Amino acid sequence: MALNDEKLTKLLEEIDSLRERIREVKEKRLQLIENIRDLKARKRELIERRRTLIDEAKRLREERKNLIEEIRNLRSKRRELRERLKEILKDLSEKRKLLNQYQSRVKAPIHVIQRRLQQLEWKQMTSVLPLEVEKEIIQEIARLEELLEQAYRAKQIKKEVYESKAELMKLRLELSELTSKINETSNKITSIDSRISELSKEIEELSSKIGGINEQIQKFSEEIEKMTNYLQELYAQLRDKREQYVNALKEKQKEEIMRRLEEKRRRIEEKVSKSKTRRLSLEELKLLYGEVEEIENE
Repeated sequence: MALNDEKLTKLLEEIDSLRERIREVKEKRLQLIENIRDLKARKRELIERRRTLIDEAKRLREERKNLIEEIRNLRSKRRELRERLKEILKDLSEKRKLLNQYQSRVKAPIHVIQRRLQQLEWKQMTSVLPLEVEKEIIQEIARLEELLEQAYRAKQIKKEVYESKAELMKLRLELSELTSKINETSNKITSIDSRISELSKEIEELSSKIGGINEQIQKFSEEIEKMTNYLQELYAQLRDKREQYVNALKEKQKEEIMRRLEEKRRRIEEKVSKSKTRRLSLEELKLLYGEVEEIENE
């Protein structure tokens, strides 16, 4: 009897211990599941942030591509302007040389030459001059006409020099604006390169964090799987202990029945020994010689 009670108590203690262990493991597993849920939420945030940065980097690369194309066109136009500038400077130098040549020959203004030419022509037409004098006048008129032509040519060249200077100033202004635009565009590209570098670094850091979270999730998932397997073992042990407890309880109940049966048999035997003439009832005979199962119905 005492041994069975001790066994039942021990089994109950083991059952309680298993239940407590199961509760602890389930709580730890639940906590790991919650940790994984939090990690996945954090992972989604990081992935969304990384996607935003990747989109920004993509947009900046496209903008950089357009700026590079723009700066390529600006530099091409600047080369054309410089070539045009060289041509104008060369042409201007030649015109200045030619202008200096004409100006060295023509000392008097055009109106002075014209007036002198008109005077000589009028004198030739209105005066009767000696042949030698008329010849000199004709030669002088020819010289003045040639001089007048050179003066007109010098005037035209001087006008062209002014026009070339004006175009030169315009080209230099355009060239300055182009250079400024090229520098501005180059600065934009440099700024974009710097931002892309920052984004790339941040994207790499986010990818590293996401990788770390994946490792944690994998680690926790493996622990959860181990705990799940361990819980199955604990449940199997609990079922086994419960079965042992039920069997031990049945054994105890059976022993109690046998004890009660033996007690009643002993009392009947005492009655018989005290009064040998007394006849036993059918019920007492059943108790004295019957099967164990019959006592269970009392």
